[in-house]
Amino acid sequence: MDTFRLTMLPAGDGDCLILTWGDGDRRRHAVIDGGRAGAHPHLHRHLAGIAEKGEELELYVLTHIDADHIEGALALLESRNRPLVPKRIWFNGFRQIRQRDARSMRQGDEYSKALDKLGWTLNEGFERGVVSIETAPQSIDVAGLRVIMLSPDAARLAALGERWDEWRREEEQRKREEAEGRDGTRGRRRERPPVPNPLIIEDLVADGETDRELPNGSSIAFVAEWRGRRVLLAGDAHPELLAASLAELAARDDGRYRLDLLKAPHHGSAKNMSRELINLLDCRHLAISTNGKIHGHPDPHAIARFIHFGTSGHKHLHFNYRTDRTLPWDAEEVKGRHDYEVHFPTEVEGELEIEIS
Repeated sequence: MDTFRLTMLPAGDGDCLILTWGDGDRRRHAVIDGGRAGAHPHLHRHLAGIAEKGEELELYVLTHIDADHIEGALALLESRNRPLVPKRIWFNGFRQIRQRDARSMRQGDEYSKALDKLGWTLNEGFERGVVSIETAPQSIDVAGLRVIMLSPDAARLAALGERWDEWRREEEQRKREEAEGRDGTRGRRRERPPVPNPLIIEDLVADGETDRELPNGSSIAFVAEWRGRRVLLAGDAHPELLAASLAELAARDDGRYRLDLLKAPHHGSAKNMSRELINLLDCRHLAISTNGKIHGHPDPHAIARFIHFGTSGHKHLHFNYRTDRTLPWDAEEVKGRHDYEVHFPTEVEGELEIEIS
Protein backbone atom coordinates (compact mmCIF):
# COMPACT_ATOMS: atom_id res chain seq x y z
CA MET A 1 0.00 0.00 0.00
CA ASP A 2 1.36 3.42 -1.03
CA THR A 3 1.89 5.67 2.02
CA PHE A 4 2.64 9.38 2.34
CA ARG A 5 1.72 10.76 5.76
CA LEU A 6 2.56 13.58 8.14
CA THR A 7 2.09 12.97 11.86
CA MET A 8 2.05 15.94 14.23
CA LEU A 9 3.00 14.89 17.77
CA PRO A 10 2.07 16.60 21.08
CA ALA A 11 4.86 19.18 21.05
CA GLY A 12 3.30 21.89 23.23
CA ASP A 13 3.66 25.22 21.47
CA GLY A 14 6.20 23.74 19.05
CA ASP A 15 6.79 21.25 16.26
CA CYS A 16 7.59 17.55 16.42
CA LEU A 17 6.70 15.93 13.11
CA ILE A 18 7.12 12.52 11.50
CA LEU A 19 7.00 12.22 7.71
CA THR A 20 6.37 8.68 6.43
CA TRP A 21 6.59 7.45 2.84
CA GLY A 22 6.87 4.18 0.96
CA ASP A 23 4.85 1.26 -0.33
CA GLY A 24 4.09 -2.21 0.88
CA ASP A 25 6.34 -3.16 3.77
CA ARG A 26 9.09 -0.70 2.83
CA ARG A 27 8.12 2.49 4.62
CA ARG A 28 10.68 5.17 5.41
CA HIS A 29 10.55 7.94 7.99
CA ALA A 30 11.92 11.40 8.73
CA VAL A 31 11.58 13.39 11.94
CA ILE A 32 11.39 17.17 11.83
CA ASP A 33 12.12 18.91 15.15
CA GLY A 34 11.58 17.69 18.69
CA GLY A 35 9.09 20.13 20.20
CA ARG A 36 9.21 20.90 23.89
CA ALA A 37 10.79 18.38 26.20
CA GLY A 38 7.36 16.84 26.89
CA ALA A 39 7.19 15.68 23.27
CA HIS A 40 10.07 13.25 23.72
CA PRO A 41 8.07 10.34 25.26
CA HIS A 42 5.62 10.53 22.34
CA LEU A 43 8.44 10.57 19.80
CA HIS A 44 10.17 7.70 21.60
CA ARG A 45 6.96 5.65 21.41
CA HIS A 46 6.68 6.21 17.66
CA LEU A 47 10.35 5.49 17.02
CA ALA A 48 10.07 2.27 19.01
CA GLY A 49 7.14 1.22 16.82
CA ILE A 50 9.16 2.00 13.70
CA ALA A 51 12.08 -0.04 14.99
CA GLU A 52 9.85 -3.01 15.84
CA LYS A 53 8.72 -3.11 12.21
CA GLY A 54 12.31 -3.12 11.02
CA GLU A 55 11.88 0.21 9.26
CA GLU A 56 14.42 3.00 8.88
CA LEU A 57 14.72 6.54 10.21
CA GLU A 58 16.23 8.11 7.10
CA LEU A 59 16.54 11.69 8.32
CA TYR A 60 16.31 13.90 11.41
CA VAL A 61 15.96 17.63 10.73
CA LEU A 62 16.35 20.18 13.50
CA THR A 63 15.09 23.27 11.70
CA HIS A 64 16.53 25.89 14.11
CA ILE A 65 17.47 26.55 17.70
CA ASP A 66 14.20 27.85 19.22
CA ALA A 67 13.30 25.98 22.42
CA ASP A 68 9.91 24.82 21.07
CA HIS A 69 11.79 22.89 18.38
CA ILE A 70 15.05 21.88 20.06
CA GLU A 71 14.16 20.79 23.62
CA GLY A 72 12.75 17.41 22.61
CA ALA A 73 15.54 16.93 20.07
CA LEU A 74 18.10 17.34 22.84
CA ALA A 75 16.21 14.80 24.93
CA LEU A 76 16.51 12.29 22.08
CA LEU A 77 20.27 12.75 21.81
CA GLU A 78 20.70 12.42 25.56
CA SER A 79 18.51 9.31 25.83
CA ARG A 80 20.31 6.09 26.71
CA ASN A 81 17.69 3.83 25.12
CA ARG A 82 17.21 5.41 21.71
CA PRO A 83 15.10 3.04 19.57
CA LEU A 84 16.66 4.23 16.29
CA VAL A 85 19.65 6.15 14.98
CA PRO A 86 18.91 8.42 12.01
CA LYS A 87 20.96 7.84 8.88
CA ARG A 88 21.25 11.60 8.27
CA ILE A 89 21.07 14.71 10.43
CA TRP A 90 20.40 18.22 9.11
CA PHE A 91 21.19 21.04 11.52
CA ASN A 92 23.05 24.35 11.39
CA GLY A 93 24.96 24.87 14.61
CA PHE A 94 27.49 27.57 15.40
CA ARG A 95 30.28 25.92 13.39
CA GLN A 96 28.06 25.60 10.31
CA ILE A 97 26.78 29.17 10.60
CA ARG A 98 30.14 30.81 11.36
CA GLN A 99 32.31 28.30 9.49
CA ARG A 100 34.85 28.13 12.29
CA ASP A 101 35.29 26.63 15.73
CA ALA A 102 34.70 28.81 18.81
CA ARG A 103 34.41 28.64 22.63
CA SER A 104 31.21 27.59 23.95
CA MET A 105 23.09 30.37 22.05
CA ARG A 106 23.12 27.44 24.76
CA GLN A 107 20.82 24.70 23.50
CA GLY A 108 22.25 25.00 20.00
CA ASP A 109 25.75 24.52 21.37
CA GLU A 110 24.59 21.59 23.51
CA TYR A 111 23.01 19.93 20.46
CA SER A 112 26.22 20.32 18.46
CA LYS A 113 28.30 18.88 21.29
CA ALA A 114 25.96 15.90 21.64
CA LEU A 115 26.17 15.24 17.90
CA ASP A 116 29.95 15.39 18.02
CA LYS A 117 29.99 12.90 20.89
CA LEU A 118 27.68 10.48 19.06
CA GLY A 119 29.54 10.84 15.76
CA TRP A 120 26.36 10.93 13.69
CA THR A 121 26.52 12.03 10.04
CA LEU A 122 25.75 15.76 9.81
CA ASN A 123 24.67 17.73 6.70
CA GLU A 124 26.03 15.20 4.23
CA GLY A 125 25.71 16.33 0.59
CA PHE A 126 25.65 20.07 1.36
CA GLU A 127 28.63 22.19 0.32
CA ARG A 128 30.87 23.06 3.29
CA GLY A 129 28.50 21.06 5.50
CA VAL A 130 26.05 23.98 5.71
CA VAL A 131 22.31 23.51 5.06
CA SER A 132 21.14 26.46 2.93
CA ILE A 133 19.57 27.18 -0.42
CA GLU A 134 22.99 28.19 -1.79
CA THR A 135 24.79 25.01 -0.67
CA ALA A 136 22.06 22.46 -1.47
CA PRO A 137 21.84 20.49 -4.71
CA GLN A 138 18.89 21.40 -6.94
CA SER A 139 17.05 18.47 -5.42
CA ILE A 140 18.05 15.91 -2.81
CA ASP A 141 17.11 12.24 -2.82
CA VAL A 142 16.34 10.77 0.62
CA ALA A 143 15.47 7.11 0.02
CA GLY A 144 13.17 8.02 -2.88
CA LEU A 145 11.84 11.19 -1.27
CA ARG A 146 12.63 14.25 -3.42
CA VAL A 147 13.56 17.29 -1.32
CA ILE A 148 13.83 20.91 -2.52
CA MET A 149 15.34 23.43 -0.09
CA LEU A 150 13.54 26.78 0.41
CA SER A 151 15.30 28.22 3.50
CA PRO A 152 17.62 29.41 4.99
CA ASP A 153 19.88 31.59 2.86
CA ALA A 154 23.42 32.70 3.57
CA ALA A 155 22.42 36.22 4.62
CA ARG A 156 20.06 35.00 7.35
CA LEU A 157 22.60 32.49 8.64
CA ALA A 158 25.22 35.23 8.81
CA ALA A 159 22.88 37.51 10.76
CA LEU A 160 22.21 34.77 13.32
CA GLY A 161 25.93 34.00 13.47
CA GLU A 162 26.72 37.57 14.48
CA ARG A 163 24.10 37.41 17.23
CA TRP A 164 25.44 34.04 18.36
CA ASP A 165 28.94 35.52 18.62
CA GLU A 166 27.53 38.34 20.73
CA TRP A 167 25.67 35.90 22.96
CA ARG A 168 28.83 33.89 23.58
CA ARG A 169 30.72 37.01 24.63
CA GLU A 170 27.90 37.91 27.01
CA GLU A 171 27.88 34.36 28.36
CA GLU A 172 31.54 34.56 29.27
CA GLN A 173 30.80 37.65 31.35
CA ARG A 174 27.90 36.21 33.33
CA LYS A 175 28.69 32.55 33.98
CA ARG A 176 27.36 32.93 37.49
CA GLU A 177 23.87 33.45 36.01
CA GLU A 178 24.16 30.57 33.55
CA ALA A 179 21.22 28.64 34.97
CA GLU A 180 18.77 31.42 34.17
CA GLY A 181 20.77 33.21 31.48
CA ARG A 182 19.24 34.15 28.18
CA ASP A 183 19.53 31.43 25.57
CA GLY A 184 17.87 33.36 22.76
CA THR A 185 15.19 30.73 22.39
CA ARG A 186 12.36 30.80 24.93
CA GLY A 187 10.01 33.76 24.70
CA ARG A 188 7.77 35.08 27.44
CA ARG A 189 4.08 34.30 27.27
CA ARG A 190 2.40 36.71 24.89
CA GLU A 191 -1.16 37.77 25.36
CA ARG A 192 -2.93 38.18 22.03
CA PRO A 193 -6.42 39.48 21.35
CA PRO A 194 -9.00 36.67 21.28
CA VAL A 195 -10.20 35.26 17.98
CA PRO A 196 -12.98 37.61 16.83
CA ASN A 197 -16.56 36.48 17.42
CA PRO A 198 -18.16 36.39 14.94
CA LEU A 199 -15.34 35.44 12.58
CA ILE A 200 -15.43 37.81 9.59
CA ILE A 201 -12.62 36.49 7.42
CA GLU A 202 -12.61 39.45 5.05
CA ASP A 203 -11.75 41.74 7.99
CA LEU A 204 -8.60 39.74 8.83
CA VAL A 205 -6.76 39.32 5.53
CA ALA A 206 -4.79 42.59 5.22
CA ASP A 207 -1.03 42.07 5.42
CA GLY A 208 0.88 43.43 8.41
CA GLU A 209 4.44 43.31 9.67
CA THR A 210 6.57 40.27 8.88
CA ASP A 211 8.85 38.14 11.04
CA ARG A 212 12.35 39.51 11.69
CA GLU A 213 13.48 37.10 14.43
CA LEU A 214 17.00 35.87 13.61
CA PRO A 215 16.56 32.23 14.76
CA ASN A 216 13.35 31.94 12.71
CA GLY A 217 15.16 33.27 9.64
CA SER A 218 17.69 30.44 9.98
CA SER A 219 14.95 27.77 9.76
CA ILE A 220 15.51 24.82 7.46
CA ALA A 221 12.39 24.68 5.26
CA PHE A 222 11.78 22.42 2.28
CA VAL A 223 9.32 20.73 -0.04
CA ALA A 224 9.22 16.93 0.21
CA GLU A 225 7.75 15.08 -2.77
CA TRP A 226 6.77 11.41 -2.98
CA ARG A 227 5.32 10.05 -6.23
CA GLY A 228 3.93 13.40 -7.30
CA ARG A 229 2.52 14.39 -3.89
CA ARG A 230 4.08 17.33 -2.10
CA VAL A 231 4.25 18.74 1.43
CA LEU A 232 5.95 22.00 2.43
CA LEU A 233 7.53 21.78 5.87
CA ALA A 234 8.17 25.42 6.66
CA GLY A 235 9.70 25.49 10.15
CA ASP A 236 9.53 29.10 11.34
CA ALA A 237 10.95 30.47 8.08
CA HIS A 238 10.55 34.07 7.01
CA PRO A 239 7.72 34.50 4.48
CA GLU A 240 9.63 36.64 2.00
CA LEU A 241 12.37 34.00 1.64
CA LEU A 242 9.80 31.22 1.22
CA ALA A 243 8.07 33.33 -1.45
CA ALA A 244 11.33 34.09 -3.25
CA SER A 245 12.31 30.40 -3.28
CA LEU A 246 8.85 29.33 -4.46
CA ALA A 247 8.50 31.94 -7.22
CA GLU A 248 10.45 29.98 -9.84
CA LEU A 249 8.69 26.74 -8.92
CA ALA A 250 5.33 28.49 -9.16
CA ALA A 251 6.19 29.91 -12.57
CA ARG A 252 6.64 26.35 -13.88
CA ASP A 253 3.21 25.42 -12.44
CA ASP A 254 1.26 28.19 -14.21
CA GLY A 255 1.73 30.73 -11.42
CA ARG A 256 0.82 28.61 -8.38
CA TYR A 257 3.01 25.82 -7.09
CA ARG A 258 0.90 22.76 -6.40
CA LEU A 259 1.10 21.43 -2.86
CA ASP A 260 -0.95 18.69 -1.23
CA LEU A 261 -0.21 20.01 2.28
CA LEU A 262 1.30 23.15 3.81
CA LYS A 263 2.64 22.81 7.35
CA ALA A 264 2.13 26.43 8.36
CA PRO A 265 5.29 28.43 9.04
CA HIS A 266 5.78 29.51 12.66
CA HIS A 267 2.67 27.72 13.96
CA GLY A 268 0.31 29.97 12.00
CA SER A 269 1.80 33.32 12.98
CA ALA A 270 0.40 36.27 11.04
CA LYS A 271 3.98 37.47 10.56
CA ASN A 272 4.90 34.33 8.59
CA MET A 273 1.78 33.73 6.44
CA SER A 274 1.70 36.58 3.93
CA ARG A 275 -0.65 37.14 1.00
CA GLU A 276 2.37 36.94 -1.33
CA LEU A 277 3.22 33.47 -0.03
CA ILE A 278 -0.34 32.14 -0.25
CA ASN A 279 -0.78 33.53 -3.77
CA LEU A 280 2.14 31.38 -4.94
CA LEU A 281 0.56 28.13 -3.75
CA ASP A 282 -2.11 25.82 -5.16
CA CYS A 283 -2.93 24.16 -1.85
CA ARG A 284 -6.13 23.24 -0.01
CA HIS A 285 -4.73 21.61 3.14
CA LEU A 286 -3.15 23.61 5.99
CA ALA A 287 -1.63 21.95 9.08
CA ILE A 288 -0.90 23.91 12.27
CA SER A 289 1.06 22.46 15.19
CA THR A 290 0.75 24.36 18.49
CA ASN A 291 -1.20 24.53 21.73
CA GLY A 292 -0.75 28.30 21.67
CA LYS A 293 0.13 28.52 25.36
CA ILE A 294 3.18 30.78 25.14
CA HIS A 295 2.85 32.78 21.92
CA GLY A 296 -0.92 32.64 21.34
CA HIS A 297 -0.68 30.97 17.94
CA PRO A 298 -2.29 30.47 15.49
CA ASP A 299 -3.22 34.03 14.54
CA PRO A 300 -6.66 34.32 12.93
CA HIS A 301 -5.13 36.57 10.25
CA ALA A 302 -2.88 33.75 9.00
CA ILE A 303 -5.75 31.28 8.63
CA ALA A 304 -7.99 33.92 7.08
CA ARG A 305 -5.36 34.64 4.41
CA PHE A 306 -5.08 30.95 3.56
CA ILE A 307 -8.84 30.63 3.18
CA HIS A 308 -9.37 33.95 1.37
CA PHE A 309 -6.34 34.12 -0.95
CA GLY A 310 -5.77 30.41 -1.45
CA THR A 311 -6.83 28.38 -4.44
CA SER A 312 -10.57 28.21 -4.85
CA GLY A 313 -12.29 25.02 -3.80
CA HIS A 314 -12.97 23.03 -0.65
CA LYS A 315 -10.18 23.45 1.93
CA HIS A 316 -9.06 21.62 5.08
CA LEU A 317 -7.60 22.95 8.34
CA HIS A 318 -5.69 20.43 10.46
CA PHE A 319 -5.09 21.37 14.12
CA ASN A 320 -3.32 19.07 16.57
CA TYR A 321 -4.82 20.85 19.63
CA ARG A 322 -8.30 22.09 20.55
CA THR A 323 -7.78 25.58 21.99
CA ASP A 324 -9.55 28.92 22.14
CA ARG A 325 -7.42 29.82 19.09
CA THR A 326 -8.52 26.83 16.96
CA LEU A 327 -12.05 25.86 18.07
CA PRO A 328 -13.69 29.03 16.65
CA TRP A 329 -12.70 27.85 13.16
CA ASP A 330 -15.01 24.84 13.60
CA ALA A 331 -18.14 27.02 13.66
CA GLU A 332 -20.63 25.55 11.17
CA GLU A 333 -21.74 28.93 9.83
CA VAL A 334 -18.16 30.03 9.05
CA LYS A 335 -17.23 26.67 7.51
CA GLY A 336 -20.31 26.69 5.32
CA ARG A 337 -19.81 30.26 4.15
CA HIS A 338 -16.15 29.70 3.18
CA ASP A 339 -16.25 26.05 2.07
CA TYR A 340 -13.75 24.37 4.38
CA GLU A 341 -13.67 21.73 7.08
CA VAL A 342 -11.67 21.30 10.28
CA HIS A 343 -9.80 18.26 11.59
CA PHE A 344 -8.79 17.66 15.23
CA PRO A 345 -7.21 14.64 16.99
CA THR A 346 -9.63 11.82 17.73
CA GLU A 347 -7.53 10.00 20.35
CA VAL A 348 -4.38 11.59 21.82
CA GLU A 349 -4.66 15.38 22.16
CA GLY A 350 -1.79 16.95 20.26
CA GLU A 351 -1.33 13.97 17.90
CA LEU A 352 -2.81 14.08 14.42
CA GLU A 353 -2.11 11.98 11.34
CA ILE A 354 -2.64 13.55 7.92
CA GLU A 355 -2.69 11.39 4.83
CA ILE A 356 -1.10 13.39 2.00
CA SER A 357 -3.07 12.68 -1.14
